[in-house]
Amino acid sequence: MRTLIVACLHSVLLAPVPAAAQSPDETLAQRGKALSQLHCARCHVVTPENRMTGISSTPSFMIMVSALEDWHDRFATFLARRPHPAHLRFENEPPRPQDSPATLAEVILTQDDIEAILAYAESLAAAAR
Repeated sequence: MRTLIVACLHSVLLAPVPAAAQSPDETLAQRGKALSQLHCARCHVVTPENRMTGISSTPSFMIMVSALEDWHDRFATFLARRPHPAHLRFENEPPRPQDSPATLAEVILTQDDIEAILAYAESLAAAAR
């Protein structure tokens, strides 16, 4: 009997612990990170791991969230800030003209995408504190 109890306790204590589910904020931030890597990384450094990419004249996400007091406003309004209107549009807006320069590869976003990118920026800011 003692052997059975010890075996049961052993199996319970050594059983793999299920990974904690991510909070909705973490899930949203991870989605924002993926969207940022997909759409923003051609100009910005969006993760510490890709610090050697992007265009040198554009600020990295990490610099913006750690050095600019108005970073939250900048991220929340980036669609209206130049040069973003030339590249980005919401999914319900009409497409850009066919004769647009080839360098203006269009990015189509939803409001949920914007919220996810902002959640990712907020996670970077929290990590920088």
